[in-house]
Amino acid sequence: MPLVSIITPVYNAAGWLPETIASVRAQTLSDWEHLIVDDGSNDGSVAIAEAAADADKRVRLLRTPSNAGPSAARNLALKSALGRFIAFLDADDLWLPEKLARAVECMTINQYDFIFHDYRHMSQDGAHVGALVSGPEILNFKTLHTRRGTGGCLSVVIDRSQIDGFFFPQSERHLHEDFLAWLNLIQNGYIGHHLPVDLGRYRLSANSRSANRLAGAKYAWRIYRELSNLTLPRAAWWWLQYAWNGFLLHRYARPR
Repeated sequence: MPLVSIITPVYNAAGWLPETIASVRAQTLSDWEHLIVDDGSNDGSVAIAEAAADADKRVRLLRTPSNAGPSAARNLALKSALGRFIAFLDADDLWLPEKLARAVECMTINQYDFIFHDYRHMSQDGAHVGALVSGPEILNFKTLHTRRGTGGCLSVVIDRSQIDGFFFPQSERHLHEDFLAWLNLIQNGYIGHHLPVDLGRYRLSANSRSANRLAGAKYAWRIYRELSNLTLPRAAWWWLQYAWNGFLLHRYARPR
């Protein structure tokens, strides 16, 4: 069985998917499987994934019955994944070659449940890269609600030998399914640890999650009050810190 299962949800990402797949194949740690989950694409993404699977038996193509969103796609892959370690790479993002090797080494030596590493934003065409984005030293209940820096799913790696039954919430198509996934882990007693190494590239585009900041801010507030059950004063204070850190991140880390 592979040591690492890599999960990539895909929806109309033909323009970026070949480069994303290439960044996986360039990993210095080669004991992996790449689960590409097509979520109803109509732009040639399936053909690209099929060609990748034909060229490399470590690549597997899965397909959702209909367009159901990234949470459903990731959960479908989680059910099929064979690896001890689970890593997430969206179809428009990239990893540096030592991503898997450094993450697995860190987690194995320290017996961490899950980790997240540093990364940089890149422009839509990949030509420009921004300043380093670095998260908190640990991801716990407070830092999850007040800090930024995990890059969504880009930098997170989970050890399934220590975390059983991990999944992404599918109750609705919101902008923060990754936030809720980490929240579920933390509420079940797991703590994320920071690997201070630049290992990823998060692509900024008109369709990226970070582009819809107003909707994201509104949904974050709803999470704080309804799902995290924060008091009104604490929700307001933590949300302001989260929003301010997000503003700083996008201002200083954007590609130039």
